[in-house]
Amino acid sequence: MKLFHPAPKFELTDSQGELVTRDHFAGRYLVLYFYPKANTSGCTREGQEFTARKKDFAKLHADVVGVSPDGLNALCKFIESKDLGIPLLSDPHKGVAEQFGALNEKGGILRSTFLIDRAGVVRWQWKKVRVDGHVDEVYAMVEQLHAADEAMNPLVAVRRSKRALGGKVSRTTIKRLVQAAHLAPSCFNMQPWRFIATTGASLEAVHAGLKGGNAWAKAAPVIFAVVSRPELDCQLSMDREYWMFDSGMAVMGLQLQATQMGLLAHPMAGFDPAVVKKGLAIPDDHVLIALVAVGRPVDVDVLDAAQQKMERAPRERKALGDVLAFDRFDFKTD
Repeated sequence: MKLFHPAPKFELTDSQGELVTRDHFAGRYLVLYFYPKANTSGCTREGQEFTARKKDFAKLHADVVGVSPDGLNALCKFIESKDLGIPLLSDPHKGVAEQFGALNEKGGILRSTFLIDRAGVVRWQWKKVRVDGHVDEVYAMVEQLHAADEAMNPLVAVRRSKRALGGKVSRTTIKRLVQAAHLAPSCFNMQPWRFIATTGASLEAVHAGLKGGNAWAKAAPVIFAVVSRPELDCQLSMDREYWMFDSGMAVMGLQLQATQMGLLAHPMAGFDPAVVKKGLAIPDDHVLIALVAVGRPVDVDVLDAAQQKMERAPRERKALGDVLAFDRFDFKTD
């Protein structure tokens, strides 16, 4: 099972004959543990220890669920005889165990535990589990993960529109960046954004439209032109330009993916749109919303003195109270 990948979807029956799916735990952590056989000593201790910590896990918005090849009758007897308080699911053909990589070479269950986060992504796994101390170890990891997930997303926190960039960016990486952008939400899923990735000779058409303050962007190995038009998205009342809003969300997805990949992505408004549109053969009825320069971080010495100072300065933001109000509009308007 690969970490930081979506957990396999599953549909299994619990001891009461109810169908349980992965989606049942959406928005909560799921500790999914595989054990070989009901009523054996190790599996009993593991189930009882998870039961004893059930309330602790619940305080962290985590559910604990056991999976084994046992039939429903065996699961019912196991729960009743050992006073277990956690759901147990039947995986008689071991298909789900196989999907999670919880089988040994002989096809038997490999005692394993998987920690799935609130978005359905596998964040940690334990293979060849020893029962002693295991539940405490799992709880400690859930506790750490919960604290980290409740904090500011680190990609959001470190993202900066820096200018000292260069290097090379492969076509595969370009596709990955736009794939991330393309997963952005949009009105009725209309996906109004269009990205033109300019590389090589086509960059000259973009460079011709850059204004002086953005000359640094000429070192970028790729510059995206973000293009759309009103008819590509929902037509809303009171002049709400939703196609621009949706395209902006897509660009943020691109920036976060770039940050994760160790790249810099810097959106720009300072350019001559007529020059760039002509150079890239963008139709007149399409709006060139922004340019996004992407590259790898380089030494800030390539920038002029003023830009170096900006690169090294801490990021500045208005106070949260200037942009957040509760229940009614409560902002200064002058």
